[in-house]
Amino acid sequence: MDILKYMNRTNQHIVYALFGPLLLWANVAHSDEFDLRLSDDALHVNLAADSDESDIKYGGGYFYKDADNSINILNLDLHSIGQTAIGNLPTTVGLGIQGNAFKESDIKGAAIGLGGSVRVNLPDAPGLSIETAVHFAPDVLAFSDAKRFTRARLQANYRIIRTVDISGGYRYLNTKLKTGEKNTFESGMFLGLKLLF
Repeated sequence: MDILKYMNRTNQHIVYALFGPLLLWANVAHSDEFDLRLSDDALHVNLAADSDESDIKYGGGYFYKDADNSINILNLDLHSIGQTAIGNLPTTVGLGIQGNAFKESDIKGAAIGLGGSVRVNLPDAPGLSIETAVHFAPDVLAFSDAKRFTRARLQANYRIIRTVDISGGYRYLNTKLKTGEKNTFESGMFLGLKLLF
């Protein structure tokens, strides 16, 4: 008996968002982090894994927003990760691609965003870091209803213990449609929790 058919649609989204990445994590060797970012009406879960043989980090996630027309966005990530310094601040940089597929009511699309992330640790405040991530897909890398796609995030992290970060920040998800309209899926603050394995 399929228990999910007895749940309403919202509860199904919550189950998929919380347990889907965990089931994926259980089958992926070398998984190293699980992110959960929440706001009042939206959540994003993301699982990232690295390779012992290279500096490649790959991952996937799911964004859900409980709006008038529910918003669902899947992402798949592939980035090359390296260490550098900005000034004298230890910095981790990731550059690569992020595939996104989205649906809101009758609006459907997909995009391959180019970009990456930067995380700067602040030695004068142990455990504190600032992180940003931006991916942009121009017209040639946007498909179906999408003409362009932008995904951006800025957050502050604090490592409370060796394997757990808490965070707070701002995220922005937007697409320009082939009709010329702009559609903002999300623009707002969030609180986050990251588990490191």
